[in-house]
Amino acid sequence: MEIHSGEGWRLRVDPNRHPFAVLIGSRNWAAELTLAEARQLHRGVRTLMDQWRVMVPQLMPEEELIIEHAGEGLWLELSVCRQGCALRFVLEPQGHQAGTLRGLEGGWDPAATEALIEALETIHWGGEDH
Repeated sequence: MEIHSGEGWRLRVDPNRHPFAVLIGSRNWAAELTLAEARQLHRGVRTLMDQWRVMVPQLMPEEELIIEHAGEGLWLELSVCRQGCALRFVLEPQGHQAGTLRGLEGGWDPAATEALIEALETIHWGGEDH
């Protein structure tokens, strides 16, 4: 089991818990994800961060931008300014089990977003390249 937390965020990964091996949350909410959902979140965050690294040097100090990523039931939004970024997500049930699965929405403020993203990168998600 891996446990990571900080001001305004938390992340626990326990591959032995089925089906919800990941607990993710902020100061005011927490939700459980399957490993597949957590891997998808991690891949989406990586994509957003790659786009952010390209765009942020072009921003004027007063400018902000919003980068979105969507795929297979997961929508991510990274609100970016020179001082930092805030992350939001919406997870929607997919496929034949859509009626029995839950939907989730959550987000983190700029201080928590950076630390959470760093923690996501330290976890061995199994089956993903690092």
